[in-house]
Formats: sequence, structure tokens, C-alpha cells
Amino acid sequence: MNDNVIALDGPAGSGKSTVARELATKLGYEYLDSGAFYRALTFYIFRKYEKENPSEHFQNWLEKNDPESLYSGAVVVCEFSKLGENRILLNGEDVSAAIRTPEITREIKHIASKGPYRDYVNVQLRNLALTHKLVMDGRDIGTAVFPDARYKFYLTASSRVRAERRHSQLKDQGIDSDLEEIEREIISRDRSDTEREIAPLKQAKDAILIDTDNLPKNSVIGKILECLDTAL
Repeated sequence: MNDNVIALDGPAGSGKSTVARELATKLGYEYLDSGAFYRALTFYIFRKYEKENPSEHFQNWLEKNDPESLYSGAVVVCEFSKLGENRILLNGEDVSAAIRTPEITREIKHIASKGPYRDYVNVQLRNLALTHKLVMDGRDIGTAVFPDARYKFYLTASSRVRAERRHSQLKDQGIDSDLEEIEREIISRDRSDTEREIAPLKQAKDAILIDTDNLPKNSVIGKILECLDTAL
């Protein structure tokens, strides 16, 4: 069993990142958002798309290009912070904020559903777990990336509650957004994540399910801590 990784999976907006950050701090682990790697890769490839063929839809353009040629040259690095606010560097450029825009959120599904891109990211994640104790959140951490993780949790919530959380986050960042549109995008993202052929979003058989709809953050963290072995 892998004791270096505590896996938190679940759909977008279920509270994984917020919970994982604070859980890592309490346990003395590092926090790692696996989605940030997909976002950085999407950002890198989207830049190429805008430069080479912005008139064509991003998804169609992707299908006409070899994946390895698209991500060739991308070096994604996570700089850990004990406060949980890690910096994501793309070829030395801090893209921590740039990868969180609605535009990247819309396009990430076209990257995350493809095997070559997932393989690229998984190598980075597994390498980090060799030298760090990690609380990691994502879609397939406990099912595909680290199926041998000793501790696995699956956080979920209704699409409406998740949309409200995302809307609030964007507002805090000074980004205008429409709540109804965010919920539609979340539902679409859920469908894409759960129906994709490679590493679909699902609860691992040995993961503990936590519905965060009506649970404050501290209660969710408390439930997880109760489940963890006292050896931690």
C-alpha cells in the first residue's frame, strides 16, 4: 500500500481543493492539485492553437495534430507552499492565475479525456509522490493514478451548490460570470468526466464517500481525519 498519497477524488466544485489544502497543512503533508497540471498543459497547447489556427474550433484542431508534438516543450513544475497556495510554473512562467480562467476551464476536457495527455501528467504526479508525502485531489487519483493509495476519499455535491461555489470564487478574483452558465458547464464537465473511455471519474471501490452539500469545510476535514489511521 502507498502511504505517501492521500487521494481525494470527485467532480468539479465538490470542495476537494479547499479541503485538501487544509488537510495537508494539518498532517504536515504537501498539497497537490492534479488538475493544475492539466490546466497548465491546456494553457500551453491553447496558446499554440491561438497562434497557428484560431479560426478553427480547439477540439477539431486537436484531433488533427499529434499529441506529443503539441505538448513537446512543455515543462510544468509545482512549487509547494506550506500554506497550500502552490505556484504552477510553465517553462519558468508563473501561470497559477492564468490557468484558472473560464476559457481554460471550458477547454480542459478536450485534453483530460485523451490518453497521451493523461500519461504525460501521471508521470509528473507519480514522480512527485516518490519524494513527497502528498494530499492530492483530482478525478482519478484513487482509481488510476494511485490505485494502491491506502487512504481514498470521494467528495461530491449537487451541481447547483458546486456552481455557486465556483461563481463565488470567480467573483473574489474579480471575474464576472453567469451562475446559470457555470452550472451548465459543470453538468457538461461531469458528463465528459464520467463518460470518457480513459480514467473516467468514479468512486474507487475502497474510497469513503462524503457528500459536501450541507457540510461546512471543517466538518468535512473532521470526517476525513476520523477515518485516517492514527499512525499519521
